Amino acid sequence: MKKELEQLKRIIEKRGYDAYVIFTSDDHGSEYVEDHFKARAYFSGFTGSAGTFVVTKDESALWTDGRYFLQAARELSLSGATLMKDGEPSVPSVVEYLKAKKCGRIAFDFSTATSRFVETLKKSMPDASLVDDGNIVDEVWQDRPALPASKAYIIPFEQAGESVASKLENLVKDTKEAGCDFALVSSLDDVAWLFNLRGDDIRYNPVNYAYALVGEGHSILYIDDTKLSEDVQTKFALDKIVLRPYLAVYDDLKALTGKVLIDESKTNYALSLCIKDKKIANVFPTTMRKAIKNEIEIANSKKAQLEDSVAMVKFMRWLKENVGKEKMTEISVADKLETFRKESDKFVSLSFDTICGYMENGAVIHYSATPETDKEVLAKGLLLVDSGAQYLYGTTDITRTYALGEITDEMRRDYTLVLKAHIALARAVFPLNTYGAALDLLTREPMLKEGKNFRHGTGHGVGYLLNVHEGPHNISPRANWQYHTSPFKAGMFVTDEPGVYIENEYGIRHENILLCVDNGTNEYGATLGFEPLTFVPFDLDAIDACALQKDEKAWLNGYHKAVYDKVSPLIDDELKAYLKHATREI
Repeated sequence: MKKELEQLKRIIEKRGYDAYVIFTSDDHGSEYVEDHFKARAYFSGFTGSAGTFVVTKDESALWTDGRYFLQAARELSLSGATLMKDGEPSVPSVVEYLKAKKCGRIAFDFSTATSRFVETLKKSMPDASLVDDGNIVDEVWQDRPALPASKAYIIPFEQAGESVASKLENLVKDTKEAGCDFALVSSLDDVAWLFNLRGDDIRYNPVNYAYALVGEGHSILYIDDTKLSEDVQTKFALDKIVLRPYLAVYDDLKALTGKVLIDESKTNYALSLCIKDKKIANVFPTTMRKAIKNEIEIANSKKAQLEDSVAMVKFMRWLKENVGKEKMTEISVADKLETFRKESDKFVSLSFDTICGYMENGAVIHYSATPETDKEVLAKGLLLVDSGAQYLYGTTDITRTYALGEITDEMRRDYTLVLKAHIALARAVFPLNTYGAALDLLTREPMLKEGKNFRHGTGHGVGYLLNVHEGPHNISPRANWQYHTSPFKAGMFVTDEPGVYIENEYGIRHENILLCVDNGTNEYGATLGFEPLTFVPFDLDAIDACALQKDEKAWLNGYHKAVYDKVSPLIDDELKAYLKHATREI
């Protein structure tokens, strides 16, 4: 990578650029991208899902958030780039760095830069010259992977719970209310939701590379027709949906008359430049409607969670009974869990790469085992497993941390402390229109009192047979109206995943998916709460029961009773006996 990076620096100097910026994203602002778009990883060595790489003729620097500090520090040694811990005191943002370096000529691929980033850059550096140069990557990365070409398919009404016609009608209404004539849908999961369409263009994310342009009497889906079967094309024709080639969206927008509503965080800058008259949505209409699940989506998701529960209980028993008796490594353990999931005839794929970190590797928040780092799993200490799957009925995401034998008092204390934080959110009751920042503080409070904290959000939205990370709501310190998030509403899915990470020692995280529900109205107004969608035991072998308050014990015992009641009818008697022990009262 050092060789490729030096070659890039020489080209930058030759073309007279003061800086070249490489983003993580694809042309749609996606969080997870296919190999074709992994230029940042190619040049820097850092493989995490979030980060921005800035290269000048003399130096290079990588910005990423707290989830990846340890991982980035390890991986950047491959390129020699400097780690910039985004959000930490005294660490400048990418824009602040470019400004401080007095970069007058800044180049990047306009198609992979979001409009939001570029507008922020232009506001801060109005005199800077911005150059669209995506070809520079291809000059160095000559064996760059091609874009995928998966087939698209329609999910039926009994899975979607709402027709395409209804969704289009609502989008037209929302667009008019925003004072616009058209809505440009750039987010891949928004396009998938809007047309009840799924695919496999991005690993683990069942989406297709596509755009949509919608207005009154005007519904265009931009997608390569090779992805669509005759049956799908006929169905769309009946719904009066016009199909156009994927890249035709650029010329069509240039010729369009009327105001266009866009999502600035998902619309690339090259596309934004094609629109004569645009308005930026604080929260894009399809993103908001997609986040509030309908009754069918909720019911089906509950089925998917129970499919996952069966696999997780099988895995827990196998792990706890066989560790130390057969050789296990982080990769083999992750593979075993996938095998249990694949036993379900509703299984489609994983929903992300399984995070399986033993002892010190568990402290790397988004750790991904490789043949070089694959650690042997022994009958002692802690193993953190963060995993999920796509089922025909929905999407799962769960983290459990297991005691594999003897653990220290500190491990037991931290395990229980993280559980107390998890319980605090799970049983929260809060006013309607509460933002995630308030819930984030509530969750962290038990840990902050003990001098502990964690460098990631407390929770994220989850899609329905879609992306495992979904907005516009989340639970984090920045989840408020200023950061284009949404307050909580009944019908939203969100994860509950506090953690403790002790560098070079161990990591602990407990994660369930929660459903936001109505909690009644009183003289002070409407309230909301949560009910769990995930039903999998926590490892009682790692808990210090004396550190739990009476009401926390009651919650845990009640949760474990629900786990047994819901999962036991789905498993055989032998596994049922194990589950009974794993959910015993404390």
